[in-house]
This record gives sequence, C-alpha cells and structure tokens, in this order.
Amino acid sequence: MDLTHHLDRLAALLAAEREEERARFAEAKGRLSLAEREARGLAIADVEAQDEGALAGRALVTFGRGGRPLPGGRIGAGSLVSVAQRRDTPPDAPQGVVARRTRTAVAVAFDEPPPDWVTDGRVVLELEPSPVTWERLSGGLRRLRDDRAGKRWHAVLAPGSGAPPRFLRAPRGPVLEARLNPEQQAALDLADRAEDLALVHGPPGTGKTTVLVEVIRRAAARGESVLAAAPSNLAVDNLVERLAAAGLACVRVGHPARVLPGLLEHTLEARVEAHEAARIAQGLVDQALALRRDARKRRQKRGPGRFSASREQEREARALLAEARRLEARAEAEVLERAQVVLATLTSLDAPALAGRRFALAVVDEATQAVEPAAYLALLRADRAVLAGDHLQLPPTVLSAAAQAGGLGVSLFERLVEAHGDRARVMLAEQHRMNARIMAFPSEALYGGALRAHPAAAGRAIDDAPLELVDTSGRGFEEETPEGSDSKQNTGEAELAAAEVRRLLAAGLAPADVAVISPYDGQVQRLRQLLADEVEAGLEVDTVDGFQGREKEAVVVSLVRSNEAGEVGFLADVRRMNVALTRARAKLVVVGDGSTVSRHPFYRSFLEHAERAGAWRSAWER
Repeated sequence: MDLTHHLDRLAALLAAEREEERARFAEAKGRLSLAEREARGLAIADVEAQDEGALAGRALVTFGRGGRPLPGGRIGAGSLVSVAQRRDTPPDAPQGVVARRTRTAVAVAFDEPPPDWVTDGRVVLELEPSPVTWERLSGGLRRLRDDRAGKRWHAVLAPGSGAPPRFLRAPRGPVLEARLNPEQQAALDLADRAEDLALVHGPPGTGKTTVLVEVIRRAAARGESVLAAAPSNLAVDNLVERLAAAGLACVRVGHPARVLPGLLEHTLEARVEAHEAARIAQGLVDQALALRRDARKRRQKRGPGRFSASREQEREARALLAEARRLEARAEAEVLERAQVVLATLTSLDAPALAGRRFALAVVDEATQAVEPAAYLALLRADRAVLAGDHLQLPPTVLSAAAQAGGLGVSLFERLVEAHGDRARVMLAEQHRMNARIMAFPSEALYGGALRAHPAAAGRAIDDAPLELVDTSGRGFEEETPEGSDSKQNTGEAELAAAEVRRLLAAGLAPADVAVISPYDGQVQRLRQLLADEVEAGLEVDTVDGFQGREKEAVVVSLVRSNEAGEVGFLADVRRMNVALTRARAKLVVVGDGSTVSRHPFYRSFLEHAERAGAWRSAWER
C-alpha cells in the first residue's frame, strides 16, 4: 500500500470516529433524561456559582451544590462544557473549559465573562465534543500528503514498502552527566543518532521519560530548537516539570485551564504577560475600552455632533486594539523564540501561536496512546523525531467499531515497530517501580521475561504478600449493567474491593498512597460511593484507562466480570490488564471471579501464576 492510499484510508477512519462521537453525544442528549446523563457522567445539574475569579486572563467561575458531592464523572480538568438552564438553552449559553475538579466543585474558565444568568441561579453543565481536534487531525493528513514538510517523511512512513529509519554512525552529543542504566544509555544514543526517526520502547516503570529528558538536554546543549509533545495534558505537564527541574527554559502552549496549577508560570500566557510589549498592549486595551464606554455615553446624550464624535472614538478604540494585538503577537513570538523547549499536546500543535514555526527535533512521549494522524502533527513541524511509548499498554481510544476494525487504534509507534523491529528501537528493561513479585507475571506474559527490577524496587513491600489475587468464585457476586448506563458494575465485588482498601488503610497506609481501579466506569462510580470518606481524605478511584502512567504504593484492582458464559468483554484486550497489574509499587490486590475470567488464556495464566507464587486467596476467607 502506498502512503497516499494509507492517508486516504486514515482520513475515512477519522471521519467515522468523529461521526461516532457526535452521534453518541446527540443520542445522549436526545434519548436520555438529565438524570440519566448525570448517571453516565455527561452532565452535572443544579449547580450554582460559588466563586468568581480569573485564570491567566480568563474568567473563572466555580460551581457547586453547597459542599455536596457532584456527579458527572467524565467531566474533569480539560473537558469542554456548555452551561445551560435546566429547561432552556439561552442563545447566549457559553462554553468553557474545566480548570479544576474536586469532589464538590467544578471550576470553569471562559474566554469571555459569561452572561449574568450563569452566576445568578442554578445551571446545568454538559460535556461537549470539540470539533477542533478532528479539524486539526484531518488537516495534518492533508499536509503530510501534499506539503513539502510532509513529503520529506514519505519514505520512512510508507506502509509495507517504507524505508527503514536512518541513523548516523555516532551520537551527535555532547555527552552530559546523566545516571542511566545500559538500556537507557543505548536508547539515548539511538535517539541522538537518528536522521529521521527513532523509537524508545518503555515498559512500565523503566524510565522512558528520563531518556527523553536527556535527549532534549543534548539537543538544547547543541542550540537546537526542540518541540516536546504528548497526547494528554497530564503527560505534557509531566515533561514540563521534568525539563524545568533540569534547568531548561520551557514554554507550555495550551489553554491554562488544562495545565496543572503549579506549572502555570511556564505557560505561554504567563510568559507573555510578563513581556514589556504585552504590558504596553494591556494599557492600550484599557484605553480602548474606556473610549468605547465614553462613546456609548456620548450617544445617549442630546446635542449636535454627538454621533460623529462617538464614531471617532470607536475608530480610535479599534486602532488601539489593533495595535495591542500586534504588540501581543510580537511578545508571543519573542517568548517562543527564546524557549529552549516548546511543549503542547499533539492536537494543540496547530494552535495559532505555533503557526509557521519549525523545530530541529520533535519528541513525543506516550506516543502509543495517540492515533497515527496525531503523531503526524509533531512530525510535520520537525526535521527529525523521537517517539516513546509502549504498544503493550493501552492503545489510542477509538469509539467507532468501524474505525477500530479499520486500524485507527494502531498507533504510528506500533506500526513502525511491526515494520522495522529493533532496527529503529531500543527496549528499556530495568524497572524502578514494582516489587519483583508484582513485576514477574507481566514480564513473563508480555515482555518475554526481559524485565528486571532495580535493587531499590525489587524488595519494596508493605507486608509479606506484595501480590494477592482474591478469587470471588462461588460468592454469587454477579455483574450487572446499571439502568441508564452502558458500563458494567458488580456490587458484591465492589464491597469486597472497598474492604480490601480499608484493610490497607488500617495497616497504616495513607489514603493518598492507595488507589482502587477498575476497567469499568460503572464500577468506578460504585466504588466512589462506597469509599466517599476515603476519597475525601485522598484515596484515588479511577478507571484503568484513566490511571495509565500513574503509580501508587498500593493498588486494588476490581475486574468486575462475573457470568456463567465466561464473557470478559474488553478485558480481552490484555494491554488493559498490563496497565492494571503494573501501577503498584509495593502491594497489588486483584479482586475478580476466577471461574469467569479464566476462560481467557491470559487470565488463566495469571491465576496459575498466582497459585504457584502463593498469592491466590479465596474471597470466602476475607
């Protein structure tokens, strides 16, 4: 298949995925009641403004229910939401981005101050799809196919017949002081020798981001411009934190509401705000607004010439605003020019601030969580690229069955590994996260037994049983689908998982050191209800997908599935289980119905491993 045909196929798959997302939101709004949308996590009703403030020049309104817990589990930091009234959607209904989310409050940032009714009474927050992402991904495909910057990538990206990535004989250097293990050093050198593309394969806890920081440090030491990106805001913020700690001058591009509060000083908005040209621009804006207010007052007065004078003030105000925009653009360009590293999510790389800007090197972390067109957005802006990820963990999220079947869930990283294998990648092998007994099964089942635990991690434990599998077979804990939901729930298993969490806390662990995760959002919602007090104290409850990239001292996993047919649903994608099994540092407790999940060979192997390791427990004993 030539690349043009491949790109056309990806464009069709993107269209199917966009239509599926649109249809799901439309179906939810049209068919489901507000209460049902709340149950699915798509809305939060009857909230009131509790506080008004500002965030990086944007209006910030915090909504809540007087301290009571809020539903809407899918509405989190970075979500696009609309604000409406319960029985009506006014024509001036605004949209904003969730800046912060707690158990009892949601803070929404608006580009413009919202209408008075938003802050005067009860409103509804509704999760909204964003068309911008799809427009940027489709635009990236067109540019890769047609533009000069895209065509230079055609040889290495062509499916099947693609040429292998090219490498220099020796690393570019310079050699900087860094504490790396042999595989990390090999990955750094491979990335440094790349003429077009290199891959860093990082299984859980093996320090792929550490390697990327060193790749970027070397490039910055050579005076090269570097673009660093990732699919999620959290992954980008992790890079910002690590690079800033390494002493590099970073600028984070993106909506401030989607940036962790502690990193706001690194945002483009914050850096521009401190620029002299931007301060002058703000003064001009203030003058322009004063002129407009005066023009309105003048029009309301009687007397000759009031309209001509008003029009003159409006013209002057427009001229001042135009000059302010020019000064702000100059400040923005100078801030970006001075940055050693510019960072953004992949779908923010087509933001106006980066228009026309190119880089010597693009580095993409968590590349295996991005659909292939998203990775192209980074390649289009760079002369060469380094992609890091693990295709044996969770793939990109794809909603459309047709798009999934067509291959949209296969990342560019995975496709290149399949095409070129070890000619283009180094796999990291020493993990610094897990106790060796927690690591053993994922290593054997998915990485050919190649992983080894660093001595500081190998014996990490809080008791003499770092791994426990609590088998609920025979307990009658049946799965169910809650009314108004398309997810799964298992109340009996949720209660047992909650008891396991409380056992860990009673043993002395702090709530912030523990997480309970499940593949199913329905189970997550039930667990949050059962563990509400513990969540308030710092316990994390999340889906497996939402917890990828995270870790805790102790993790409890609830598998949910329990049925006579032995159906495991999307647990059959063992990459999800790989994530679930590799989040804990010192203690992993897996709760599930062995008689159901063991119908799948991966889970049967896991049960057999647990029995051999003395980690199997019957739920009847708990």
